[in-house]
Amino acid sequence: MTRLFINMMPSGYSKLFMYNYGGVEIVISLCRSLKVSDSYSFLLYNEQLMLMGDKETVGSDVDRCGRLLKILLGHNNIWIPGNYFLLVRNSSGIILRFDLLLDEHGVFTVKDMKKCARMSAEDVLSGRLCRKMSMWRNLSALPGMRQLKLWAIERAQKNELNAFRTSLSLDSMEYCNNFLLAADTKNANRCMMLLKNVVEFAGDYKSGSCTDFYDTTTNNPYEKLNDFFGDTTSSDNILNLELPTCKNRIYHFYNIGALTDNGGKTIVKKIMQHWPGCYSSAIFSGTQSEIDALLEQNPSMQDSFPQCNRLATEPYTKEELLHSFFKEVDIARLYLSAEAIDKVCRLLDEAYSNGRIRHWKYDDIRKYVRNDLLPQYCRNAVEGIQQGQSEEDYVLVRPCDIVESPLLLQSSSYDSVLNELNDMVGLEDIKQTISTLSNRMRFYVERRKLGLHTSDGTTYHAIFTGNPGTGKTTVARLLGKIYHSLGLLSRGEVICVDRTKIIGRYVGETEENMKQILKEARGNVLFVDEAYTLYSGEGDKDFGRHAVECLLDVLSRKDPDMLIIFAGYEKEMDKLMSMNPGLVGRFPYKFRFTDYNAEQLMQIAEAILAKDQYELTDEAKSLLFDSVCETVAQHTENFANARWIEQYVRNGIIPALADRVSAIPHVIDKLVYQRIEAADIQVAYQKFNSRTIDLRRRNNIGFCA
Repeated sequence: MTRLFINMMPSGYSKLFMYNYGGVEIVISLCRSLKVSDSYSFLLYNEQLMLMGDKETVGSDVDRCGRLLKILLGHNNIWIPGNYFLLVRNSSGIILRFDLLLDEHGVFTVKDMKKCARMSAEDVLSGRLCRKMSMWRNLSALPGMRQLKLWAIERAQKNELNAFRTSLSLDSMEYCNNFLLAADTKNANRCMMLLKNVVEFAGDYKSGSCTDFYDTTTNNPYEKLNDFFGDTTSSDNILNLELPTCKNRIYHFYNIGALTDNGGKTIVKKIMQHWPGCYSSAIFSGTQSEIDALLEQNPSMQDSFPQCNRLATEPYTKEELLHSFFKEVDIARLYLSAEAIDKVCRLLDEAYSNGRIRHWKYDDIRKYVRNDLLPQYCRNAVEGIQQGQSEEDYVLVRPCDIVESPLLLQSSSYDSVLNELNDMVGLEDIKQTISTLSNRMRFYVERRKLGLHTSDGTTYHAIFTGNPGTGKTTVARLLGKIYHSLGLLSRGEVICVDRTKIIGRYVGETEENMKQILKEARGNVLFVDEAYTLYSGEGDKDFGRHAVECLLDVLSRKDPDMLIIFAGYEKEMDKLMSMNPGLVGRFPYKFRFTDYNAEQLMQIAEAILAKDQYELTDEAKSLLFDSVCETVAQHTENFANARWIEQYVRNGIIPALADRVSAIPHVIDKLVYQRIEAADIQVAYQKFNSRTIDLRRRNNIGFCA
């Protein structure tokens, strides 16, 4: 083999763009003419180790012209400017690697060529892994799985070494098949099934949720775990991995956060009595914080998981996002023109480079294709055909069908949440503190991405104090989104609870309630409203003490994949902290939410009305402001701030407008349904004032009795 030529072959088009969809033609100049018995395998990879195309040929299967060998690879791939490598292997086991560069004009350049050694990564990529080609192709195509692909290559090399030792009549080496996998359940199951087949470790695969194993309602709390392991013997022998029924099995445990709860600790203890088995393998998957918490609470498990078997999914690269897009396009049965392919790839490239879609996963791609691209294509096609245009023009998605706004106008999730926070009325000190805190966390995240050592053992649990309606729940929701965008929370939603949802009626019910609450709160913000009611100081008589103890266990963990916020009145919250000194150091951040003044409440009211296209007359606006000032001046103990103004508008002013308009016969004027008059304010305020007030206007006097 002397020279290699590789050319882009766009699907059905002769024009080349920066991004092309189709295959490539490979032409190899040989030192001699091909024989019928000659066989070659060709595998083309990108930098993410995704298999772009593969073909295995014998001399009689290929196009030959003298000493030229021609083949076509990869008929349905998106080709992105960047680095690739081609592996060519002949029947004698000789492997050549060609490093390639695809430029922005769709032209390949051969950068380097080398002969690869036996048991090299190239050897197993073109040899041992190819024996499981269907599985390996699926694994190589999964986005965010580079760590798993590299591990599979390394394990294939070790398997090749064992085959070599066997040929020399030496014993095979045993490799650890216990894994810790930081990934969501769906990806973890799929990845481990693929890895199991690709790297050839034996065992039936069985997965189970850790939340289902511990059942306190049965006499034998391990009955479900017995069923999972197929052990019908007594509970004393449970998890004895030496039993014949348990041999050669791969046990996958997910929802492992439950193993750090009270009942879960008992399950782990039982597992550890027979750990590890000689034949079985154990896989624990969850968020990175759940894995860290599991190992921290059970140090004896550390040695069962070598560092090389601790794997994690990674954020999607730009290339992986583009490939995911075209995969979803294929599923939607859409066919893009060459111009449309180039346009959408440029848009995705720009959006990724600017940080707008770096947080996207496959579900976001699917949402864009299903909710934006597909409807726009259908609208344009139907409209064009109705106007008598050629139906052939709408076989392919055209550039005008590509919806740009979701890509170009989308800001990063982090920036979007901060903008939403800054748009809130008032709370200036809280906004500034959260902004500084968020920037600090983002700074640490970016340092870690760059491989810089970063020591950050700070916890971020917080106390919110203030009267009702001052924005505590809203800010908690935004904090959850911020933490999620930074990868510190796996979900980022808000779970709101209070004493009525936590405290049970009998011994043990409170602990069960807390177990369920903590399960729901995993990956989220746990917002405990009126938290001071959990601790009365009555000792064992108050079940709230047990709830606080359960929370202390979570609060003491490093990176628990949960943000706990205690909320309530300031004096009562200070009393709670003094009652239990163990709580003080667990909440490094304290946010004080002050009451809104009249001007701020008026801003909130106007924003609510503007959102639904209502308009205030000048007199109504003045009267509304007077009513707000009057209420703020009264400031009763139970005044609900923003909650009050929202109810005032939605349940008072709007219904008053509706009653007035409904009494007018044959109204068709649009403005009548939008305009709020002073009479509507008067009617509404009679219901939303603490006492009956005469709303007659007086100079320099707001309202009087």
